[in-house]
Amino acid sequence: MIFGEIKQPLHALPAAFQQAINFINTQDLAQLENGRYEIDGDRIFANVMSFETQAAAAKQGEVHQQYIDFQYLISGEERIDVSLNLTDCIPATDYDHDNDFALVETMPNTSSLLLKPGMFLAIFPQQPHKPGCVITTPMMIKKVVIKIHQQCLCE
Repeated sequence: MIFGEIKQPLHALPAAFQQAINFINTQDLAQLENGRYEIDGDRIFANVMSFETQAAAAKQGEVHQQYIDFQYLISGEERIDVSLNLTDCIPATDYDHDNDFALVETMPNTSSLLLKPGMFLAIFPQQPHKPGCVITTPMMIKKVVIKIHQQCLCE
């Protein structure tokens, strides 16, 4: 997991992360429609989304096996709960290989991060996380989640 602000010097991050940052810095993110935007085919792509935050207790955690989530908040505020311990999570769904996605009912030993516009969080495969949680009151947020296939870090 890597947490930071896009304005920080980030030149030490891997090339695939630099591609994600370049996408963020060269787009008018507030004007982008919700949907998928290709950066490097299925290796690196962006999903722009808008939704209302919810109470963490009403949400399940998600886990990926192939892709890193490079989450960048465009507007609003959200809390993201993360856990580094997948082995103690109770599965809620089977792993969907086509969508690189599974849900978990529990996430033991979570840490909470508060995201405001301009902040990002890179979550690696096998790290359970619960994005879109309320900080104080539910609100609409807009974010881009750049999916980076883990093999991109080995190049």
